[in-house]
Amino acid sequence: MRLLYYFICSSIFYVHTQASTEYTYPVAVIGDGTAILYIHQFSSQCIQLFGLDPITNHAEQMLWSLFNPAGLQLLPNDVGFSFIDNGRLRIKLFQKRMPKAIDFDEPIFNINALQWIDEHTCYCSAQQSDHFALFQVHDDGTLCCLLSDNGKNCMYPQKINTDLFYIESCKNGNDQNTNYRIMKTTYLNRPEPEFLIDFYDTPIIFLHMLSQEEGFVIEHEKNIDAHAHTIHFFYHHLIKKGDHWECSVLFSFEIPTYLTLFNNESRLFESILPLLPRMIDNKIYFVDCSKNRNYNLEPYYYDVLTQQKEKILTSGKNEGHCFVPISCGQKLYFGGTRNEKEPILLIS
Repeated sequence: MRLLYYFICSSIFYVHTQASTEYTYPVAVIGDGTAILYIHQFSSQCIQLFGLDPITNHAEQMLWSLFNPAGLQLLPNDVGFSFIDNGRLRIKLFQKRMPKAIDFDEPIFNINALQWIDEHTCYCSAQQSDHFALFQVHDDGTLCCLLSDNGKNCMYPQKINTDLFYIESCKNGNDQNTNYRIMKTTYLNRPEPEFLIDFYDTPIIFLHMLSQEEGFVIEHEKNIDAHAHTIHFFYHHLIKKGDHWECSVLFSFEIPTYLTLFNNESRLFESILPLLPRMIDNKIYFVDCSKNRNYNLEPYYYDVLTQQKEKILTSGKNEGHCFVPISCGQKLYFGGTRNEKEPILLIS
């Protein structure tokens, strides 16, 4: 877990002489599809944000090049967006020229899994001292600790109505393995957390809840080998039936290990964030390199209704990786290894 966490959350400033691979991928759709926000990764240390008009295919830069806008999240009502710039939370309103930096009244680090509740308030997990806790954050920098437990990491929070779901990880005192559980508490009221599902020593990341009774979580390998070609993941479906929760694997996928390695110029600046499965209507879109002889990522979807997995045929010729698509109107767009003709490609 710790190795993959560093792949995901750390900002790396590694100087290397190899040529960088460029990537582009969509991160958000504004309003009713008037614009698609996408990231252009110029190198493993530099990403920039652009806005694309899907009708004219005209793109323009949305932020100055001095910012590295990771973890972008739209604000409610599409008034702007937030991003993490080299560890610092910033907010950019569309009507303002420059983003606003948020200075917290207490020291927290490695902010992740941030979600907005309203235009001024969000929640996230962040490192406090030597462990991760859950916080409510206001855009004036004030913090409210939602949940903190020394010796335990609380991460990937998901607020559904008044419930707060999250992943808890802690060392097992007997064998020193890290155990993982999905937990639930009440937002702001701080009652004793409720245990839902025990994954024991199986590492899980990126909890995503659809409702108070259904969600998904990703499992990864216990020990990630930096020399292996790929990292293997499993996508779990969580559903509450009566008084208990059931968990089943819907599909698995593999991604090239080098996309997450710190010292590789072809790595992704945002690690696996552009590769996370995304649910659109009744299909879960994901990418997988296990069937490609060059270990290039190819797009697939899992149909929740038919429980079948299908490979997606894309329009045009793409030499390199394809990333998880995003929906804009009635069309799907995906990113991947940079295509000089189109910043993001249409899925047929």
